Amino acid sequence: MPKPTLTRWSAREVPSADLMNTRVTIPQKYYAKLPYVSVRGVKVGTAFPGGVPPNQPLYAGQRRDVTWDPARQYKTGGFSSPDNVRFRIPEDGVYHVVFNAAVYGSTVRSVGENVNAYLEVDGATGAGVSGNIGHTIYQHQQAGGHTTIRVSVTEFFTKGSSVRAQMYLDSGATGTWGIAAADFDANFHAFMISPSSNGWSQPAAEPPSLTPWKAGSVVSVEAMNAATYDPYVHLENRPRFTARGTQFSVAASQEKVALAWDSMYANDPGFGLRRLGDGFADRTAVTVPYSGIYLVSLFCSARHADGADSASYGFQAKIHGSSSDAKILAQGSTTRIGQDCSVSLDDVLYLNAGEALNIRFYGWGSSTRWVNGDSDGRINTLGAIYLGT
Repeated sequence: MPKPTLTRWSAREVPSADLMNTRVTIPQKYYAKLPYVSVRGVKVGTAFPGGVPPNQPLYAGQRRDVTWDPARQYKTGGFSSPDNVRFRIPEDGVYHVVFNAAVYGSTVRSVGENVNAYLEVDGATGAGVSGNIGHTIYQHQQAGGHTTIRVSVTEFFTKGSSVRAQMYLDSGATGTWGIAAADFDANFHAFMISPSSNGWSQPAAEPPSLTPWKAGSVVSVEAMNAATYDPYVHLENRPRFTARGTQFSVAASQEKVALAWDSMYANDPGFGLRRLGDGFADRTAVTVPYSGIYLVSLFCSARHADGADSASYGFQAKIHGSSSDAKILAQGSTTRIGQDCSVSLDDVLYLNAGEALNIRFYGWGSSTRWVNGDSDGRINTLGAIYLGT
């Protein structure tokens, strides 16, 4: 259904059936079922030999679009796909997009094989996100096994633009490679969180008070706006931030390392990029303005700068609030010196107003240092959007 026009109540208006439907019921229906697409399972290519389940082939040195099985797509709210590759955005708004896939490789060199995942957007207009909006790199280290790759973002998209998943396999890879085809092996999801019309330039509205009606209450203009207008204005453009780019160089097993962010964008002044505390660098924490549930997404990349070639070195990225205890972590490993390797995660977390959201890094390995990945400007990103109490 089309996005409704939100109108404040004014003095001397009679809340007729038509006005109540236009200003209450229609917005309720719209915000209760925002557009989304859910796709599970890729289109299958030629069957692999040796009893390996069917896959969608990947080829060394090629960046390829992921093609999805048309029979396993669920779309609502106007989403469409003309080619089972690109998914067309039906309305301007802030969307969360997730892609993950299990990748099979029959043979692996001692230094592993890099597998890259991308989210790519074309056809954007105005302030809509465009080009490469998310990029992660994983290392496949086990011959005859699978590696799960993942990337997710929350961004402002414009109507008519298209988003697709892509993959790139290491140019030196040999053997047989492909994306596993079962429903649980590969999936792509995109869903609108807020039907914002102006991206970052549209200020977020504070969460509504949602005061219950009581017997004997006066149905004033102020009360009607607080109950039926303010909640929709908040849903129209939820508070959010995105931080990008980080720089670090730390010794293995070094504690108290929080990532410092180069830049942050926010549509609510309550988000603040600041120093986490004593012993930490500047710009290492983002203060959140409201208590409640946040959808938090992170993907970041690291490399070990020296050490033993072909040895596997593990590392972690952990999401923290103000506590020293991690709320959630992602762990990866790399066998290559001086090459990026990523971790990616998203989760729904409860944060208190004023809590300092921060990312801690920890890497293992004797006689090595860990430095930030820098393959492109979209390889280190932290974002959060407020969902409610």
